[in-house]
Amino acid sequence: MKYIKYSSFLILFALFSYCATNYIEKIAKAENAFYAEDYETAIPSVRELAKDASAKDELLYLMEAGTIFHTKGDYATSNKVFKDAEVIADQIQTSITKEGLAFILSDNESNFKGESFERVLIKLYMAINYLMVGDVDAAKRYFKKVDFELRDMKTTDSKYKQNNFARYIDAIVSEQLSSFNDARVSYKNIMDVAPDNKEILADRYVLAVKEKDTRDQTKYVEGQNYIKAYDKNLQPIAYNTNLAEVLIINQAGKTATKESKGKLVNEPVIQAALYKAVEFSMRSMDTKGASVTTVMAMISNAENPIPEYKKREEQKSTPIDIYVNGVRLTNTKVYNDYSETAIANFNENYTSLVTKNVASIATKVAAAGIAAYAAGKAAENATKDKNGNSNGLVGLIVGVAAGAIAGAGVSATIKPDLRCWRTLPSNFQVRRIFLEPGVYDFEFKSNTSRAMGGKNFTKISVDAGKLVVINFRSL
Repeated sequence: MKYIKYSSFLILFALFSYCATNYIEKIAKAENAFYAEDYETAIPSVRELAKDASAKDELLYLMEAGTIFHTKGDYATSNKVFKDAEVIADQIQTSITKEGLAFILSDNESNFKGESFERVLIKLYMAINYLMVGDVDAAKRYFKKVDFELRDMKTTDSKYKQNNFARYIDAIVSEQLSSFNDARVSYKNIMDVAPDNKEILADRYVLAVKEKDTRDQTKYVEGQNYIKAYDKNLQPIAYNTNLAEVLIINQAGKTATKESKGKLVNEPVIQAALYKAVEFSMRSMDTKGASVTTVMAMISNAENPIPEYKKREEQKSTPIDIYVNGVRLTNTKVYNDYSETAIANFNENYTSLVTKNVASIATKVAAAGIAAYAAGKAAENATKDKNGNSNGLVGLIVGVAAGAIAGAGVSATIKPDLRCWRTLPSNFQVRRIFLEPGVYDFEFKSNTSRAMGGKNFTKISVDAGKLVVINFRSL
């Protein structure tokens, strides 16, 4: 009976070696089609993934789907998807049962909750979606939600997680609604986080002119040097309230993503900590006869459970040039670098990730090693004759076989959690320009990436005092 019990324990580990499916493999079809701008393939694929997703991955697939619909320009459907994601993100609570399962098996069994700065992006995308369909009031309501999240994060998260892109768009929307105090607060928050951003002085000056605040006009007079205002011949002119406003949003490149770091044995820091943790676990289980070295050897082929973020095609995420009627006026400016934020957040939490994973792996490995040793002893005892003599060779063979099974099974459960929001841009860029009323052609070109074709928006009509938003993804 003991042999059966230990064998069952080992088989449990082995079975799970066939159950884990890499998230990268699951999302590959939809992701590849998305980046090829083949939305007819990407959308059905990601819909199917979201439909069939278990509760632990549902939020992530909804986030991916929302981004794909947004990029396609289907803002209404994007908001329906993001609304579902918002509900989950606001209410998600990790199940105690799942947490226990994650500790015994794989951390991929835990619910995907997203980071605080990612949950902000859900609401931000919804705000932009409303803005793009002309519902400025609804956009403002969601920007208020974004603001609430960012203010809450100020007390719990590092400054680099503050989203200046969201603040900036919120400020411009507030101006359109004559909510000048809201705009002023948003600009101040940007200046607090990025005091070297001189160009924000232009926006403060424009706001002062709109409010007819002569004191602030004097205070921010330097901002006139940074305003991008042009006449019909596209010659620079001074700003005045009879000009039209054009807000250009460029979601650039591919975000950095989680990738495997290879075998666990190639990570000395984790190896050293794990050896001590396994030794402690085995001692606490009060086992004798099972060697720590032998047990550690069982996971020689295990993958490093801690991944790393890697940037992708960085040359495609640089600011791009803005042409109006064939004349180059300026370029976009990065206001939020998601890739840098994700990498910094991951590095900030590296020590806690090592601690968490070492503790979890040590328990798995120690339990499997002890089970393999016990299975061998049970088999050895089963061969005892009536005089109490046992066949040590049988025990050795069973022990080695059990160790191999356990090692393979445990190694299969030691996997890095590669789940991340893969369809996001690397960064969010923006530029605000002012034009005399008229009809213009816009073209956006990259100076650094020949692979990125120009984005064209023709016959865009702009009116005095009105805001036109041009939103696109550059790849």
